[in-house]
Amino acid sequence: MDNILDERQEKFLNWLLVPQSHRVPSSQEKYAIQEGVDETTLRRWKKKPMFKMEWERRVTDLQQSPERTQKILDSLYARALEGDNNSAKLYLQATNRLAPTQLHVEHSQKPSEISDAELDALIASVAHSEVESRKEQKLL
Repeated sequence: MDNILDERQEKFLNWLLVPQSHRVPSSQEKYAIQEGVDETTLRRWKKKPMFKMEWERRVTDLQQSPERTQKILDSLYARALEGDNNSAKLYLQATNRLAPTQLHVEHSQKPSEISDAELDALIASVAHSEVESRKEQKLL
């Protein structure tokens, strides 16, 4: 795909893609001054459909980057080793090394008194919970 942005827009988009805490200059206002562009121009660019589409595409690419995921996992691992229990839990969940939460089902009837339909519904409920739990683990 040919570049859909001009050179100035491309430079601005690259600046936007840097995490806010690492941007130089640190604000959009300061960026506008440094680049000799009116700040309203930057705001207009951000609203243009082609600019927004390219911005969203690049953000998605960044979010799905294996390198970024690995950096996060490495950070969680390091914090876990320092004693951060929440980081340890998140790391173990993300790497599928944490046993799923045990589900305890209580029913007031004797097993022989449960109808087939009730049993099917109970099994379906537990299965649904397991599927949702696995989906959450994949998102981590």
